[in-house]
Amino acid sequence: MDQKDEVKSKVDIVEIISSYLPLKKAGRNFAALCPFHSEKTPSLMISPDRQVFKCFGCGESGDVFTFLEKIEGWDFREAFEELAKRVGVKLTRFAPTSSSKLKEKLLEISKLATTFYRHLLEKHPAGEKARQYLSRREIKRSIWEKFSLGYAPAGWENTLGFLTKRGFVLSDVAASGLVVARESTSRVSSQSGGYYDRFRDRLIFPLKDSRGTVLGFAGRTIEQETLRPFDKAQGSGQARSEPKYINSPDTPIFNKGSLLFGMDVAREHIREKNEAVLVEGEFDVLSTHQAGCGNVIASKGTALTDKQVAQLGRLCETVSVCFDTDLAGDVAARRGIELLDLAGVNVKVIGLGKFKDPDEFIKADTAGFKDAIVSAANIYDYFIESASKRYDPKTATGKKKIGQEVLPVLAKISDDVMRAHYITKIARILDLDVNLIAQAVEKKIKDIPSVGLDVAENGQKQKLSPEEYFLALLISQDQIEKGPLGLVSSFDFESDKAREFWRWLGDIIRSSKPKSFKKLLSRLPKNLSSFVDELYLINISSAFGDKELWAEELVKITKRIKQQSFRRKLSAISGELKDAQEKSDNRRIKILTKRFDQTSKYLKESLGHE
Repeated sequence: MDQKDEVKSKVDIVEIISSYLPLKKAGRNFAALCPFHSEKTPSLMISPDRQVFKCFGCGESGDVFTFLEKIEGWDFREAFEELAKRVGVKLTRFAPTSSSKLKEKLLEISKLATTFYRHLLEKHPAGEKARQYLSRREIKRSIWEKFSLGYAPAGWENTLGFLTKRGFVLSDVAASGLVVARESTSRVSSQSGGYYDRFRDRLIFPLKDSRGTVLGFAGRTIEQETLRPFDKAQGSGQARSEPKYINSPDTPIFNKGSLLFGMDVAREHIREKNEAVLVEGEFDVLSTHQAGCGNVIASKGTALTDKQVAQLGRLCETVSVCFDTDLAGDVAARRGIELLDLAGVNVKVIGLGKFKDPDEFIKADTAGFKDAIVSAANIYDYFIESASKRYDPKTATGKKKIGQEVLPVLAKISDDVMRAHYITKIARILDLDVNLIAQAVEKKIKDIPSVGLDVAENGQKQKLSPEEYFLALLISQDQIEKGPLGLVSSFDFESDKAREFWRWLGDIIRSSKPKSFKKLLSRLPKNLSSFVDELYLINISSAFGDKELWAEELVKITKRIKQQSFRRKLSAISGELKDAQEKSDNRRIKILTKRFDQTSKYLKESLGHE
């Protein structure tokens, strides 16, 4: 066994993909919304038996290496090295790539920078103003230590100098995003190389993945609004207003849309409560955790991404949103809520009342905030109530405005029962016939782009040929019998691969003692491997666990295969007849006419038995 096979044998593709996407059991497989194209109905299927995936919408498919290459943008070697690291396989054949070496260096830089910033906040005189700021914000030391907060000093090259003096080259520090290139290098120190610190005189929030690895940083001004001079080398000496928050730019290890602030601390609390409370800002997280709400994380803005939703969907069934923006009017927030709904997550809204954000609410009324979490309203109740407050549901104009705002939202509810509930509710509020509202919502649903596929099973739509379905159904039973082998001939299959697989299957079943198909697969020719992978990814109804139903379905689909085979034969004979007639070959015409009549008879008989 080579090292690729060794790594692959120790990795579970279901576990890997579930770390990116919420999965749902679908028969013997797992289903998910495909991350490689936009869709409303799950088309991505994962087979734990064959350790492969395929999207029946966009066609993306492969093994665990392919999935990581596609979703992370890695090459094969990067995916191979990452998986080897996860399962503890020490690679001997591959030297680390330049890309993986850079990522390791950036992780080391981020870790060291975190230590530097923490030391300044916790122990250095320079961090006194930041400590006083946290005290004014009523954040206890135990909390800011828990979240690894730090302080970036006010100078232009302190972080840069700290890192370069410890052996990191300037190009790697620049790649980390901790320094910024100057527009002009006419007046720079030889040490800086034309760069200055990105974070200066700011409270630092390390941004970590769920395992606690620091990937980037957010820096907040210590005062509400701070005026700073431009660096002389930057241009004019005029003052400018600094933004309240700045974040690390995208780097080879950091992407803002992949992380949720506080997830490393809140992860287990979210699992225990089966609920996450989603807020906007870092201080909202600090205050709520200090008040004993350990399941709070921040999105750093309302625009939830697929990756953030996947993290939440793996951990809990409910997400209670507590944003200080108007969710009804925020397009980005609504898109995130739609993603949560599609992932099967129950979304609620925590009312802030007269308070501007959770931080302020907690400080004024901790018990009230906790009560607000308990009494959070379902997101769709919130949308309906928000629209009903802003527009008069008794007037024609008000009804129109409410409908324009709410009906598109209801159309995107993935669960039919929940959608019907809210259709009834909005009909009652607008004093309109429920069938009228249902028809309007149905029209909105039809306007939503979706992937058009033929066969629906457990929410997954697939386009299948009868012979693919027949073979997938056959191997869905682990104990294979010889009986089905007599139902069709290999010549009845149109697909070359299906024909070849059917012949191999017949030969090996007749000549082998083991009845377990999984054992027989160990002898499968390599050229048929990908074809069988595809068969395993076809979703077979759990109802066919009943042997009698399974056998009946096999016979039923066999008739369709036979009918298609007869039609192909008739078409081929017709072509030959035409050629014989053009050549006036009477003997050949007689033979072909007889064959055509006989095949037509077989086709009519098969149709008559349906």
